[in-house]
Amino acid sequence: MATKTGKRRLTKRGSKKKPAKKLGPVPEKQWEMPAGFCSDGSTQATLREVVDPDQPTMQLSDLTLQQRAELVTKRLELQKEINLAMIGAGMIDKARAITEVKNKTKVGRLLIEIEHQMIRNLIEQSQATGPATAKKSRGKATKATKSRRNIKR
Repeated sequence: MATKTGKRRLTKRGSKKKPAKKLGPVPEKQWEMPAGFCSDGSTQATLREVVDPDQPTMQLSDLTLQQRAELVTKRLELQKEINLAMIGAGMIDKARAITEVKNKTKVGRLLIEIEHQMIRNLIEQSQATGPATAKKSRGKATKATKSRRNIKR
C-alpha cells in the first residue's frame, strides 16, 4: 500500500514557445522620414527609398558617425515632441536631444544608437510585412484601412 508523503510530482506544463507576434504595418509617417543615405553619401533617403530594392542606398553599418548624427538630428527635428528620462542624464527634451546628438556627447551617442536600432527595426518590419506595403501606402485608403485608423485613435 502506497502512502502519500506530501511531495508533489513536478510536471512539465505546456512549455512550448509562444509564436512570435506578427509585426503590424509600418506607421505611415515613418515611410517619409529619413532612414539612411543614398549611395552618393550626401543625400538622405527616406524609409521608402531604403527598402526599395531599385533605389541604391548605403547600409546603416557603412555610415560614418557624422552621417549617423545628421540622420538622427533630422529625425528628431521631425518629431512633434520628445521627452525621455535617462538614468544619469535626467530628463531630455527635444532641444536637448538635438544638441546632445549634434555635439556627439555620451548621451548623444546613446540617442544615435537608440534611433539606429529603431531604424533597423522599421526596415525589418517593412520587409516582414512584404514589399507591397511600401507601394500600397501611397494608394487610396480603403474602407477597412479607414476603420483601422479610427480604432487606433
